[in-house]
Amino acid sequence: MVITKPHQLLVGFFLYATIKLKLLFEIVAATIDATISGANANSYVTLAEANAYFETVPSSTQWDNKQDDKKNRALIAATRWIDSFMYFGDRCDQGQALKFPRNNYQVDDVELSCTVIPNNIKYAQYELARALANDTDAITGTTGKDGNIAEAKLGDLQVKFNTSSQGTGSTNNILDVYPWLQSYLGAYMIGGAGSFQMRVVRG
Repeated sequence: MVITKPHQLLVGFFLYATIKLKLLFEIVAATIDATISGANANSYVTLAEANAYFETVPSSTQWDNKQDDKKNRALIAATRWIDSFMYFGDRCDQGQALKFPRNNYQVDDVELSCTVIPNNIKYAQYELARALANDTDAITGTTGKDGNIAEAKLGDLQVKFNTSSQGTGSTNNILDVYPWLQSYLGAYMIGGAGSFQMRVVRG
């Protein structure tokens, strides 16, 4: 008969808990799939590509100071927002998960290719991922601050809300928060919310 001492049980419990937490973390960690035309792709770029891009910008501090898992999550989230718009041309493969690559469309007289993701799409993802990683409430808003009306006035009629009691705000569109995205995406887009100019095709 083996008699286990209390301290041995305690050590065993902590070892078991540590292993379980490690396994849980490994399961929920975000994983990038940047396969072009991939059925399970969730990003247009890899983490290595993103890190290399930020080595070329004036300051990479707000990207470099993030853990890899948070970077991956930001890249995946940025891809979802980019894919929320409608684009000219056609998907190269009806089975592909993402909206790019595309064909049957030109930008600056250059035909889109089924083997390459346009650089501007990648640039948009890099910059949007950095923005989202540094402001996780940018799209949903925060209580009493973003996305809600604090005061409305029409002539002598005035309404002012008690902002401390307001719920989480919301925004209409990613372009409302980050209008600079249109510089990257505008040439490819059929439409989207927000007031900005897009290419009109007639014929």
